[in-house]
Amino acid sequence: MAGFDLTDRVAIVTGGAQGLGRVMALALARAGADIAVVARAPEAVTVGRARPHHPLTPVVGEITALGRRALAVTADLRDPAAVARMVAVVERAYGRIDILANVAGGAWGETFRSGPLVENGPQDLVEAYRANVVTMFSCSTSVLPIMQRQGRGVIVNIASVAGRGASPGQGAYGAAKAAVINLTQTMAVEWAPAVRVNAIAVGSVESPHRPRWDSPALGTTPNALGRPSTEEEQAGTVVWLASDAASYVTGAVIDVNGGRRL
Repeated sequence: MAGFDLTDRVAIVTGGAQGLGRVMALALARAGADIAVVARAPEAVTVGRARPHHPLTPVVGEITALGRRALAVTADLRDPAAVARMVAVVERAYGRIDILANVAGGAWGETFRSGPLVENGPQDLVEAYRANVVTMFSCSTSVLPIMQRQGRGVIVNIASVAGRGASPGQGAYGAAKAAVINLTQTMAVEWAPAVRVNAIAVGSVESPHRPRWDSPALGTTPNALGRPSTEEEQAGTVVWLASDAASYVTGAVIDVNGGRRL
C-alpha cells in the first residue's frame, strides 16, 4: 500500500539497540526510512538492577543490509544536553528528521526499582520519570523546530497498558507512562497541524517472563487473544502511525494489547 511507504524519510528510534526499539527500527527501515538508532551505554547500579545493554553495531548492520542508511548514536537521553547533541548529529548526517519513535524507557533500571509502592521511595518515582518521561519530552521538543521548519513530522511515543489504569507492582512505571499519554495528547494539540503526535499503549510482549502468563493463579487469560504479542506485532502500529496512511491521526493512544482483560 503506497500510504505506508516511508522512502527517503529519516527516523530516529531511541532505545534502538535491542528489544522493541530494534524491531521498530527494522520495521521502519523495511518501509523505506533511513534510521538513526540511539541507545545509552551501560551504567553502574545504584538502587535498582542492571539492564542488558546491547551494542548498536548489529542493528546498524541489519538496517544497511535492507538497503537503507543507518547511523548509530550513543547518548544518555535523560540529559537534555545529550539529547540536543544527538539531534544535531542526526540532522547533520541526514539533513532532515521526519519521524521520532520514543521507545527508550523501562519498568526498572539501574537507578530505580519496580515493586509495590510501599517498597518504593521518592527516588524510584523520580528516576522512573527521568527514564520514561524526561527522555520522551526532551527528544520531542528537540526535534520539533526541525519538523516545523520542514512543515511536517511525526512523533510516536511508546506508552503502556500500565499507564491506562492501576498498575500493582509497577506503580512508578505506570505513573510515568500515564504522563507519557497525557503529554502525547497535549503535544498533539499544541504542535498541530505540522507535527502529528500519537502513542501506543503496549500490552504484554513475548519475553523471558512468559511463564507468568500461564500461571493458574490468574484464573483467566489476561487478554482476549490469550497470548502476549510479538515485538513485530507492536512494530506494525509504529509504521502505520509514521506513515501517510495515518495522516488524519493525531493525539491518539492506540491500545495494542490483544483485548486486555486485567
